[in-house]
Amino acid sequence: MSLIGKIGITIIYNEYTILKSWWKTALLLFVIQAIVFIVLSIWNEKTTKRLKRLLLPMIFLFMGIVGLIYTYYDFTETSHRLLKKTFHFGFYIFWLTWFGNCIFFMSKKSQKIEDIPQETEVY
Repeated sequence: MSLIGKIGITIIYNEYTILKSWWKTALLLFVIQAIVFIVLSIWNEKTTKRLKRLLLPMIFLFMGIVGLIYTYYDFTETSHRLLKKTFHFGFYIFWLTWFGNCIFFMSKKSQKIEDIPQETEVY
């Protein structure tokens, strides 16, 4: 983040103080991605029908598309366009991994659990 961005956050935009530290921002985005992955994993394990299994990843994919469009708009039309390109790329990478999570769970096939026969001891 640029010096002007850090000064602006310190003086005017106090709610964005987490963005001043790159590792705090990265940790926050990682936690969000982990939560999305866990929610989709649990949903995938609990549902058996393909159409129902695709429902939540499709909803998350739609939310991601809306988030990407809003992020692009925010970084081109508002005062956030003054932030550095690496800051912008970080958020675009966030949305790409969001899409990756959704596509992974949409393309994942259900695994059938088969009973494994128990071995009997022979004396």
